[in-house]
Amino acid sequence: MAGLHDVNIYTNSFFSDARLKITPLKKETTYKDDNNDPSNLFAIPDFWRPSNWLGESIEEINKQNPLFSWGSDVSQDGLISAHLQDHIVPDLGSENDDAFFKLPPILKDLVAQHTQAPETDIVQDEDQPELDDAISSEEEDFWLLPNDVISTKPQYKTWESFESTKEGPTSPGFITEAGPAAFDSIIAASNNNTDDTPPDILDNSIYSACLLALALGRSSLLFAWDSAQNSFTKTAPQLRTSGITLDLIKAIDRLCLDCGNCMRHLQYYSETAYASSSSSPTRIAFAGVIARLITTVGSELSTRSRNVRSILQLQALVQPVHTVLSYFKGLVKKVATAKTDEAMLSALFQAVQAAEYKDDLLRAATNQVLRIVSRPWADFVEEWIGIKVEEGIPISKTGSGKEFVRVADKMWVDDQGFELDEPEYFLDEAKMPSFVPADMAESIFETGRNLRFLREHHPDHPLSRPDVVSLTNPPKLEWEFEWGAISKLEGRVNEYRDAVSRVLEGGSFLTGTTNTTHSDSSDRDTGELLTVFGKPEAEVASSVLASIRRLDEPLLEPPPSDNLVVLLKSHLYSPLLFTHQPSLSPHTSLLPLLSFSPLLTCQSELLSHLTTKLLFTAHSLRLHLSLLNQSFLLSSGLLVSRLSSALFDPESSTTERHKGVALGGSGSLGLRLGSTRRTWPPASSELRLALMGVLSDSLSPSVQGQLPGDLSFAIRHDLTQEEIDRCMNVDSLSALDFLRLSYTTPPPLRGVITPQILAKFDRISRLLVQILRMLHVANTLFHSFARPGEQESSSNVTLRFAIEARHFILAISSYFFDVGIAKTWRGFETWLDTVETSLHNDNIDGEVVTAISPEMLRQKQESTLDTIMSCLLLRKRQQPVMGLLEEILTLILIFARLVRVRQIDQHLGIRGEEEDEEESQQLYKKFHRKVDVFVTVLQGLSEKTPTAEGRRDENTVEMLLAKLDLEGWYGKKR
Repeated sequence: MAGLHDVNIYTNSFFSDARLKITPLKKETTYKDDNNDPSNLFAIPDFWRPSNWLGESIEEINKQNPLFSWGSDVSQDGLISAHLQDHIVPDLGSENDDAFFKLPPILKDLVAQHTQAPETDIVQDEDQPELDDAISSEEEDFWLLPNDVISTKPQYKTWESFESTKEGPTSPGFITEAGPAAFDSIIAASNNNTDDTPPDILDNSIYSACLLALALGRSSLLFAWDSAQNSFTKTAPQLRTSGITLDLIKAIDRLCLDCGNCMRHLQYYSETAYASSSSSPTRIAFAGVIARLITTVGSELSTRSRNVRSILQLQALVQPVHTVLSYFKGLVKKVATAKTDEAMLSALFQAVQAAEYKDDLLRAATNQVLRIVSRPWADFVEEWIGIKVEEGIPISKTGSGKEFVRVADKMWVDDQGFELDEPEYFLDEAKMPSFVPADMAESIFETGRNLRFLREHHPDHPLSRPDVVSLTNPPKLEWEFEWGAISKLEGRVNEYRDAVSRVLEGGSFLTGTTNTTHSDSSDRDTGELLTVFGKPEAEVASSVLASIRRLDEPLLEPPPSDNLVVLLKSHLYSPLLFTHQPSLSPHTSLLPLLSFSPLLTCQSELLSHLTTKLLFTAHSLRLHLSLLNQSFLLSSGLLVSRLSSALFDPESSTTERHKGVALGGSGSLGLRLGSTRRTWPPASSELRLALMGVLSDSLSPSVQGQLPGDLSFAIRHDLTQEEIDRCMNVDSLSALDFLRLSYTTPPPLRGVITPQILAKFDRISRLLVQILRMLHVANTLFHSFARPGEQESSSNVTLRFAIEARHFILAISSYFFDVGIAKTWRGFETWLDTVETSLHNDNIDGEVVTAISPEMLRQKQESTLDTIMSCLLLRKRQQPVMGLLEEILTLILIFARLVRVRQIDQHLGIRGEEEDEEESQQLYKKFHRKVDVFVTVLQGLSEKTPTAEGRRDENTVEMLLAKLDLEGWYGKKR
């Protein structure tokens, strides 16, 4: 910093009008190294010391090029060499009257003194006192000026000298200030002490071009692609550029090499995905995203690299590209392992969740990738729910299904008891992405089924027509990641709802047709303007010249294909500024609901409302449900009376054939089960004769015409061998199990009245027919002992058995019909009344009613039947209780047969009262014991009735206990 010391003194002399001339320090002067003194707290490093490495190299440079010499051989103004001083500086003191710029006469003496001053050294002024020689060189402080500085003499000042620097080139204090040549010489000197071969030095521009090609994934002279290692390799490992160490070069090489490898791997994935024959639309979409990502990032890097002048600048450009490519390389590695489209979408959604707190650019880019890749799945959902016209082959029951909709055969039983196959839509939950909740997936599937119902059974409905879909202008089903976009989506959904309402009212068809016609006419007029024939030659020539000028213009850059390209072009090298803070954005777990729920809910409510209304109005759903209640659940008193008479009335004319006896009689025909019938089961012709007109006469007044669903009696063909053996016994409880009601659900109602529901109706009907038989048996026993003279001839046990059996059967039948069936079905009909009212009114008592879908109707009906089966002890967990009840009813049938046989024997004069009495007593003991156990089991069931929402449910078992054992008779007996 000796030169700096001179500059400070010279600068001060400019303002003091005095010139201080100090003899420069000699080279042998030594300085005290204060940095090595630990006691010196304010030590200042010797920044003025020139580097020891600059000794010889600087002198050689000065000798070779004296123009920019750094040595002491400089002019006194410190700007140019002394060898060129005479040729450049004019003689300002010479006499030249013709000169325009010349010195005034007063300044001639000053110029003479100035030119006579020594040029090489700064001479001490005579008037300046000598410096204290006692001060040693070690104690000199170069940062302080002496107090006895004498002002220099006035100098001639000009604007040129004022604007120019007053300091000359000085010896650099640091090695980095000496330029790359000195830096390379140090590296070469340090390598001389080792056995390593010094690295080769290449021009900076050539090396930068090779690094740029490497970062872009291209081979060059210095970096080649190695297929065996699946990576780029450097052809000259020891190669570097001037001014940069080999370690730094290796670090930059690694950055560019990793960037190039990522570029190559991503490009390979994209090409193989397109070339694969098994690629799905989702995989193609993801491969397209990767291809556009590579193209955009590479284009941005190539464009900005044109202004690069150093390798460090190139490193700054490659770093953002490397960050993006390395991230997407890891994303591709995760997504590529997924075998199905839904697994790919689930993996992408997990990546979005993981990137929520990453860099803003990566977070936004991942969101855009999920939006683009989800487009094929969203398109299918839009086509399935009816907000987009189906492209290609539409999905139908004749195909194999698509995506999460599976078409398979559904098993059901016809009126003859045979199993039939019918194709039906099924929801394949395994093919639904994981980010879709189960209730949303069910809503999507049911909405599509309701739309297919409209298209199949009401093809003229506005929502069944594809051309109406475009008129309503429905919003797109896509991901939204900001609150503002979600709010706008809700507004567009409301506009779509209003448009559908106008379409259903019939007010938008003319508007859409008019717009379409006007558009077509405009296109036709434009086509006529482009024609040549019939126009003047000058106009045609001007058109041709205009076309030529248009073709001569440079090609415009195509617009970005998607938001991901726009995002990368705008913010790859600039920070991403959000209009909303990320902390105010919705959480990632809420994105599926916020993005898809508004539109899906709207479409589901619209189609559910329309479909349900058509079921009640056009397809008479209430009539069919009422018919099932009256027939299968025996809610019609007239049907119960006619059926009991046809099956059990002993006074009806028998349908059994006898030799020489003609069928018929004064009364109606019947099977006379339980009387003196000799053969069982009856033939099919007997059944037709006995049951002819029972259903039509009993249900026609309420149905008004032909019975819906072709309701009729039929033979059950799905009985097992054990069940067939029980049917063969006329005294068995299952003697009528072969008889069933046949009902065929109309096609429009199969979504509500399913084969599973009909199976439950059939199981209930089977039990109720058995209860009808037991009522007939109990009443017959009671009336047989109520006749005059029968009570005196009967024992106490027989009378008690008959009375208790009748009481037991009446209690069971009353509970089954009144509590289990009538009360439960009445609640279901009340709910149906509310639904039917809401279909005509959007709100009831000021409260908006949620749209009821056909699936909700099915679920409610099935829930009602489950409740009835639970009351009737027909659930699977109640099989032991039902088995105990069947044993009790079987004992009553055995007792009835015993009484009937005894009456026949008495009529024939055969006496066996003692045996009958003993058998009756044994049957009564068994009956009493079974009923006691049955009541105990019911008491246990009543105590285990579940509770809901902290409130105890209605316990119907307690009602049955009250009917059976109100005063605790069986408990007291026990």
